[in-house]
Amino acid sequence: MVEVSVLLVKPLYAGNVGSVARVMANFGFKDLILVNSCKLGKKANDMAVHAKPILKNAKKCKSFETAIKNFDLIVGTTAESTNKDDYFLRIAIRPEELREKLQDVKGKIAIVFGPEDIGLTNEELRRCDIAVNIPTSAEYKSMNLSHSVAIILYELGKMKEKTKFRLASKREKDLIVGTFSQIANSINYPRPAERRKIFNLMFTRILGRAQVTGREANTLIGVLKRIKKRLK
Repeated sequence: MVEVSVLLVKPLYAGNVGSVARVMANFGFKDLILVNSCKLGKKANDMAVHAKPILKNAKKCKSFETAIKNFDLIVGTTAESTNKDDYFLRIAIRPEELREKLQDVKGKIAIVFGPEDIGLTNEELRRCDIAVNIPTSAEYKSMNLSHSVAIILYELGKMKEKTKFRLASKREKDLIVGTFSQIANSINYPRPAERRKIFNLMFTRILGRAQVTGREANTLIGVLKRIKKRLK
């Protein structure tokens, strides 16, 4: 089954964190992760109402990297979306498309939300496999944090139980990207070398959107290792 966690990066307001816990309980989700959170307390508990256990059991992390290391798929949220290829970090799908993508898979999924004032940084979005955007008025795109969480969890709550395939793990995907990068370096592509960081990032995003299964990942790893060996 899909295990969905809500991951809040540097939330600024205790009341918003409490409200997030409440909407998680509304839609049947329990796993909350906080990265460098503001201080919680009475305000958070008051807003959580009957979801106080979610706040109490929330995992607290000091770094984004630590928070995401055990997930198979990392979904970043963004208020800014584009269809321009040059800005591929902000090419995002809608919540209902995310539900469709996750419907047939099983694995550990993190839905990541940035701080209320600026959202996720480009560097944080680079660590995500997929970006998701909630369509809003062009005149006022930014939503309240808990409202954004509610909309996405409402969609994910529609998923039906059925036979699902295992997503490739983060370790498997990192191995694919790492081997692919080594092959690209060995053939000196792309040139100049400074472009390779962007090249590798684009490949990582393609891999994330493709939702490679565990078996597909192992097949790819085998092929890429054979290519790497032949190029030596």
